[in-house]
Amino acid sequence: LHSTRRRQRPMGISDSVRNALQALGPEGGEITLRTRTAFQLTLHGERYRLAARIDVEDNGPGIPPHLQDTLFYPMVSGREGRTGLGLSIARNLIDQHAGKIEFTSWPGHTEFSVYLPIRK
Repeated sequence: LHSTRRRQRPMGISDSVRNALQALGPEGGEITLRTRTAFQLTLHGERYRLAARIDVEDNGPGIPPHLQDTLFYPMVSGREGRTGLGLSIARNLIDQHAGKIEFTSWPGHTEFSVYLPIRK
């Protein structure tokens, strides 16, 4: 089970990158991927001395305001013909690792941040 979870862990990040690529569309744009360490972070009520933070940022059109409150729900998508399962699954997997995913978005900017605990 533990090794299976390790293989699943990158899905939240790869899903965020895929969404960023799709948001930019054929016009292109810029995607920035940042990694860093976070110290003394509280996740789901637990305090961790050390955590990894991974940010995926793009300069696409942004997430429409009417989708922002439900973006991580299953079957919610801003794109025609999409299932809307990717971010829901990613959040579930990140939660299974006691992590957290959040985002900020406005026109011309979207940033997803994933936090994964390393040490209590």
